Amino acid sequence: MRYFLCFLVVLFGIYPSFAVADWQYEEDSGPKVGDTAIKISDAIESLPSRLFFTETDSRKVEQLLNATLAAQNREIDNYGLALERYRKEMTDEQWHLVRIEYLTLTSLSQSKQRLLELAPSRFRDELTGFGPRGVQQFTQEWRISRLNVEYFIYLQVRSLKALITDLFISPIPVIWAGLKVFAIYLALMWWLANHSRLYDQYRELVKNRTTAPPLWMKVIWYIGRAGRAIAWLIALTLSLRILAELDALSQLIFLEIITWWVLGGAIAISFILEFIHRNSRSVTKQIVQLRLSTVRRYVWSFMVAGLVLQISAQTLGKGTIYFWISSFVTFWFALITLSILLLWKSTVFASLSRITDKPVYVTWAEGNKDSWLLGIVASAIAMLWLVIHHTQHRLIGFLSAIPAFNQALTYLFKIEVAKQSSSQDEQKNLVRIKGNEAFDYILPGNDFSPIVDYAKDELNQLCHYLLTDSPAICVVSGERGVGTTRLLKQILHKAKNAEPVYLNCPYSGYNALLVHLAVSIGLEEDTSDIKILNHLRKSETTYLIALDNCQRLVKPKVGGLADLIKLTNLLRRSKKNHRAILSIEKSSWRFVDRSRGERLLFDWVTFMPRWNEQQIRQLFDSRINQNVKYPVSFDGLVVPKQWDNDSETEEERAKQGFYRILWHYSDGNPTVALRFFRLSIRKHKENGKVVVRLFNAPVSEELEKMPKPMLAVLRSIVQLEIASPEDLSECTQLSIAEVIGVLRYFQSRGFIEWAEEKARISDHWFRHITNVLDRQHLLVK
Repeated sequence: MRYFLCFLVVLFGIYPSFAVADWQYEEDSGPKVGDTAIKISDAIESLPSRLFFTETDSRKVEQLLNATLAAQNREIDNYGLALERYRKEMTDEQWHLVRIEYLTLTSLSQSKQRLLELAPSRFRDELTGFGPRGVQQFTQEWRISRLNVEYFIYLQVRSLKALITDLFISPIPVIWAGLKVFAIYLALMWWLANHSRLYDQYRELVKNRTTAPPLWMKVIWYIGRAGRAIAWLIALTLSLRILAELDALSQLIFLEIITWWVLGGAIAISFILEFIHRNSRSVTKQIVQLRLSTVRRYVWSFMVAGLVLQISAQTLGKGTIYFWISSFVTFWFALITLSILLLWKSTVFASLSRITDKPVYVTWAEGNKDSWLLGIVASAIAMLWLVIHHTQHRLIGFLSAIPAFNQALTYLFKIEVAKQSSSQDEQKNLVRIKGNEAFDYILPGNDFSPIVDYAKDELNQLCHYLLTDSPAICVVSGERGVGTTRLLKQILHKAKNAEPVYLNCPYSGYNALLVHLAVSIGLEEDTSDIKILNHLRKSETTYLIALDNCQRLVKPKVGGLADLIKLTNLLRRSKKNHRAILSIEKSSWRFVDRSRGERLLFDWVTFMPRWNEQQIRQLFDSRINQNVKYPVSFDGLVVPKQWDNDSETEEERAKQGFYRILWHYSDGNPTVALRFFRLSIRKHKENGKVVVRLFNAPVSEELEKMPKPMLAVLRSIVQLEIASPEDLSECTQLSIAEVIGVLRYFQSRGFIEWAEEKARISDHWFRHITNVLDRQHLLVK
């Protein structure tokens, strides 16, 4: 029976910890530690730090450790004799002697632990290993455990007798402690009964309020999954601490160790399983089950191992028994890892078979997976490489969401592709598809083209103002070709309570726009703005007017906002609940904003964001024509390895890599990206196969070194979209002769093209020119 109680004490730690034992255990008249233990402790305190040890200090540690072990042997015998006398007499004097021996042994055990930490590794391994001295120390610590079991039983009996005596004197402390524990129990029962209902209500509230909840909401969500275990943990901890305030029940505080490890393990498993469920939507049910099984095995093993090790450390110290348990735990985790390898073996090698680019040692592991002994090593190598491989993909994928990192990654990737492409002899047999023929392979956009999920938040915000019954004038601004026209037509298509009117502002300005507006609302072409205003005021029909390309009403010069102000005044004075939305290119809006600021009084101004990489991919996939005789192929396009791209085929990986280059070069402009996509398709001279090869982006050092007046002319053309020499002369304060000379210079290099005797930035050079102007701080893209 004594051996069984000793085992329970070592396992569950139901007697006081030596680590918290106080030499002044009671008042000054109480029992104190023996002189030998005090001397050893004082000698340990006088030792220097382990970093400054000398040979003399190391020898002194060994001597102190031998002296401590010898003193422990003597005190164990005295401890046993004291307990035997107490069993016979049961007097306070004998109990006082037992307390002295207990405290002395506790102090010696504490000194032994500190000396083992300072001792040389050779000497420490000798005392804590499985050799003869290690077995002797195990026997010694086991004897101490057995005697401490007996001591604790007597201590609890005496404490309970004292508690009964105190109850007859004053039961108020016990009653008060019981009431507090009962209140905690009532709160626990209420929470357990209402936890599921409160959790469901909170989840529905979060879903209804936002589609992307903040971090603190997600934390509460995760905590709610383990709400029951957390409630039990809090209730038991508070209850134990309240009861431990009673002297007779002070030992209950050590049950906190078991409580925290058991319930803490349950909480950790709840959190991990919730995380696995949320990140396993794209994997098979078999893999989810394997993940759950792996987590349970490791977490429960870690929980049991931590519980036993902490109990051992607090009851006997980090001595021989502690190190023996540590060795057993290490062996146990090795067995758990082996079982996990066998559990995942088939799944791991099935995943490896779908990956083409693998190092040599992984290929060796695949070849030896069925061997008896080598199969375990092969499984470990394969699993470790697969974990690192997927971690790299996840990490790069996460960092790719950061624009600066993704831009840098794509730039390096583009350089590598250019190096590889330039060295191929195949380019000699390929010719570029020119003119309208390129549109047969990369389709042009129209009103029936598939809509990419783009600018959803901006669209919803504009609809909030424009699709109600209140009057509103909104502005949407974005770079040329970013998709503002498509956005305007989407809003008009959604209009149910107004007559939609779409107007594309002509190059000639305000007067020509009035003609289009008059015809659109059923008036004659020569109707003046006064008559248009009167018609809008008296009309029974509510209009939703979309005015595209309103930057043509803006000239970057003094008085250049006159046409835009006339238009806004006309729309604002119509008084009825007509709504209007104006699109102005971002380069021109910058001038409007700086010139007028808040005085234009638009109800809402929104800016079109740049397209991200995923949106550009969706656009390209929807524009590739699959119905032609020779569809576009990415076969043969050599791209370097990308950690965030785990495509199954080389062609798919090449396609995604090429899309990334186009997205980076276009800076999120779909029109620019599509143009250079068409410039990248080639046809083989012999077999007629249409393939994609890296485009040649325009580069000119002349633009970087160009004088500021010439760059000012370029900026004015970008802002005006299309400009005559007279307009440029007014905007730049240059003479007509100087402007014409600059325009001839630009035309000879292909920077501009002419339309209706007005200059326009060529599509081919648009991105390069805007990048240069942006770097020179002359334009905001």
